[in-house]
Amino acid sequence: AGRIVASGGPELALQLEAEGYDKYAMEAA
Repeated sequence: AGRIVASGGPELALQLEAEGYDKYAMEAA
């Protein structure tokens, strides 16, 4: 999870919360 936020930045973090964090977490894994 930390990797996604660090590489994407705060804007990506907000998008993850808006669209669904689990969706991106599963793709990254």
